[in-house]
Order: sequence, then structure tokens, then C-alpha cells
Amino acid sequence: MSFVLVYLFASVPIGYIVSNWLNKTDILKTGSKSSGAANVIANVGPLWGVLVGVIDLVCKGYLCTLFLHQLNLSELYLYFCVIALIIGHNWSAFLIFKGGRGVLTSIGVFCALGLYIEVLILFALLAVIGRLLIYKDSGFWTLIAIICLPFLMIGFDRELNVFLIVMSILFLVILKRILSNSPSTVLSRFPYTLINRIIWDRDILNKEKWLEQQI
Repeated sequence: MSFVLVYLFASVPIGYIVSNWLNKTDILKTGSKSSGAANVIANVGPLWGVLVGVIDLVCKGYLCTLFLHQLNLSELYLYFCVIALIIGHNWSAFLIFKGGRGVLTSIGVFCALGLYIEVLILFALLAVIGRLLIYKDSGFWTLIAIICLPFLMIGFDRELNVFLIVMSILFLVILKRILSNSPSTVLSRFPYTLINRIIWDRDILNKEKWLEQQI
């Protein structure tokens, strides 16, 4: 029963609520069509986007996972609760199973599981050096981080149960990139769209056109 409550808690669409409350914008029909912080920053404003990001990372991801730890749940039950947390954020029960990308919420979970070193390394190398100095596209660097994280965990000899939780979360993040919140694409263009979603986390190569579109 706990994982149902966790799912409903994580389903609360903070980005969607903020965007509708402030400027009556349906964030699911604007820009990347995600209810996450990045789309709120682009279409509502940096201040509110950062607020949404902090809530997703700290409240949904970090604090909720710490709270679940304090309940002394079995490893299997904890696993399902943490997975329900990411599923709720990515496929919200209140948004007809649409939602955010799950990246910040996942980072919060990773920190609560003790993966501070891995998160800091990836942030320093990819978010700072990679995005700021080499190529400014967070979708691409997020994919690189997803690929690198398991190898870092192996290098730091993390416990198997933590490794399994993280791998499941990474699978859900990739799955969300593939499924997206976008309308179904034309079948003949699906291979092209699929590649763009996996690599760039959007349907088309041009980021500016993608963020400007509305449906």
C-alpha cells in the first residue's frame, strides 16, 4: 500500500500547477511538453523553474527516499517504493499519465542512497565542463551521465541492492525519453524521432524550434 501512496505523492505535478497558476500556460502543450523544471524555466521564468526543480529534487527525490529508509522497509518493498516515486513523477495520475523527465527527482534519490560522489563527479565533468565548455545541450549530456553512472558505481563498489535500484531508475528515465509527452509521430518518421528522443531528449534535432512549438 505504501508504494501506491508514494506514487500519488510523486504524481503531484508541481511544474504544471505553477505554470497554470502564474500565467495560465498549459506546460504540457508548450515547448518540450514536459511538466519538469527545464520547461518551466523556458516558458514561465527562471525563478519559478528553479523552485520547481528544488521541489522535485529535494522533496520528491531526496527527502521522500530518506523518509522511506526510516520506515525500516524490506529491501524489496523499498525498491518498489522508490520505483513508484519515479513512475509517479514521469507518468502522473493527475495528468493522464504525462509528467516530467524524472532527472532531478532521480538525482535526489541517488543522493539519498549515498551516491554523492558519483553525482558530484558527473555534475562537474558533464554539467559544468561538458555543457558549458564543449556542447550546450543538456539532453545529450544527461544521456552521457546515464551511461557513465553504472560504471562509476562499479568503480566505487556500491552494494548490489543500490545498484539494482539505480539501474531500474535509469531504465525509467530512458523509457520516458522514448515515450515522451509528445503526440504520436508519423510511423514513417518514427525511427528518426526515436533516435532524436534517445540522444537529444526531443523529437527534432533543432532545439530552438522544438522549444518554441506549441500544440
